[in-house]
Amino acid sequence: MLDKPILRLTVTRLVGPTAPAVAPQWLTGHLWRQARADDRLEHVRVRVAPGRIGVVLFLLAAEETGARLSARSICARALGASDELRDWRLAE
Repeated sequence: MLDKPILRLTVTRLVGPTAPAVAPQWLTGHLWRQARADDRLEHVRVRVAPGRIGVVLFLLAAEETGARLSARSICARALGASDELRDWRLAE
């Protein structure tokens, strides 16, 4: 029997230059645009600071691991699809 998907919170961090980063509103929209239907993204929250960006994503997923993989995939697609984020990377 498969577990029923539930809303799962994921926290991802991007690291990059200390120069001013992108606006949180822009990044929120950009992350939404990179999400695919099978990511099952429900909510995005972004906090921007010099050298780091905190990204909280709520996703529907049956397992915690699946939610984390989807969150990292969304962020990786966002990094690859934007010149504004070219100097940024996913924190380990």
